[in-house]
Amino acid sequence: RDDTTNHRESDAEAKRTKLSADRLISLYEEPPQEEITIDEFETFALDRLQLLRGIESLKTRNIKGEEYTAKLKQLEEKYMPLKGMNVELNKSGYTSQQRKDQISHFILRLAYCRTEDLRRWFLSHECDLLKYRLDHLKGNELSEFMASRGISYELLSADEKEERKDKLVGLAGIKEGNYQTSSIYSVPFVEALSLVSKREVYVEGGKAYVPLKQLVSTVVIKFRAILSKSLSEAGIRFHQISGDTRIEPLLQNMNKQYAGQDFSEGGHAAADRLTPAMVEEAAQYNMPLCMKHLHNSLKLDHKLKHWGRLQYGLFLKGAGMQMEDALAFWESHFSRIVQHDEFNKKYAYSFRHMYGKEGARKNYTPYSCMKIIMGTPPEAGAHHGCPYRHMPEGQLSSLLNSLKIGSADVNEIMRLTRSSNYQLACQHHFDVTHPGHLQMDLKASDSGAVSNHPNLWYQTSVQYHRAKAGTTAKTSSEPLSQPVDSSEPMEA
Repeated sequence: RDDTTNHRESDAEAKRTKLSADRLISLYEEPPQEEITIDEFETFALDRLQLLRGIESLKTRNIKGEEYTAKLKQLEEKYMPLKGMNVELNKSGYTSQQRKDQISHFILRLAYCRTEDLRRWFLSHECDLLKYRLDHLKGNELSEFMASRGISYELLSADEKEERKDKLVGLAGIKEGNYQTSSIYSVPFVEALSLVSKREVYVEGGKAYVPLKQLVSTVVIKFRAILSKSLSEAGIRFHQISGDTRIEPLLQNMNKQYAGQDFSEGGHAAADRLTPAMVEEAAQYNMPLCMKHLHNSLKLDHKLKHWGRLQYGLFLKGAGMQMEDALAFWESHFSRIVQHDEFNKKYAYSFRHMYGKEGARKNYTPYSCMKIIMGTPPEAGAHHGCPYRHMPEGQLSSLLNSLKIGSADVNEIMRLTRSSNYQLACQHHFDVTHPGHLQMDLKASDSGAVSNHPNLWYQTSVQYHRAKAGTTAKTSSEPLSQPVDSSEPMEA
């Protein structure tokens, strides 16, 4: 018995090894061939989704340089760490962390292959993650990584380097003192376009002369091309798994998952609750464009269609409005076109349902930005959805100009909208209407970019104006119960 135990311990010790960083990083060329549990499927995917959305948040908040690197390192260590010291390999030659990294990538590749918008989002942030990892390879790890993946470029000889010395010194950190020890490669011009556009390389005879560290960009470009093609192919074949009831619902709803701060009812102190008397001022100063538009449409038409009531009603709930106040608020607007009895008969039930007081008594959560963007588009006469995603360009431009935003900022928001960067457009709207907010200690913004959730926008805006006014009251962010986001309140 003791001999057997010692033998097993020796085997386990023998399997432990040290992997260099270049062996930990993957280009995800081959999908993993193994069985996993449904729990692993969901957990792995959500952790990677948290990481990619964290990258999106950093970019949205215009965080760069060392701060970007430090915050992304924290995100990676929290959700998708890759360590190479004293690790144990499985039968496929992967560590447990590599296994999670591989599996989670391919799950999200499936989930995000279905539409052009989803593919673009996934492609962009996967490339950002790869670039971050490659940028942190040390010494010759990058060249070893490239060689192991069959990516090779011609290394300049000492004579070739000397011949072009006056052209190459000064590029990407190459100085007179380290020139002789710097590795410089000859790369086809078309594979270094991003570097050429930034004037970071020397070009001659159809070749770009690239220092080793700058080859990260060319690797990322190759990865982008391969992943883009794979996503398109996966989108064509997605129907092949459409009948699998175990994973199809997870894949279909993955992009709508919101993993940030909860904004369900019950997390607000009395002083922080939104009341009907406060809504008009809140709409003017604290609401994102989607909710401002819904509020103004409600004032004008004295009604909203089902999806508009749902989107705006859950937002007001998340902002701290109590159910009794919500019923009074909605009836005050609907009373212009319906009598009290008709309101109670046709609409009151659905508002009580939002608060978990009717039907299945579920505690519904306000919609996140991604859920609004990817949700049901507004039909004629409806005002729900994301203005940057769903509103005609002329109407959006007029709406922004009516808010007294400078023409340069309106043009920038419209540019971001045209390039399908809807959340970046929303973030820019917040930035220009809340100048100096990045220099303020706004605890609400710790949850991420305000363009991830309308209630985060509202909460951060309230804190901003309180700080500007010198008041110290804070909006509570602790929910009393977990919300349910898997089904919708019934339609009235």
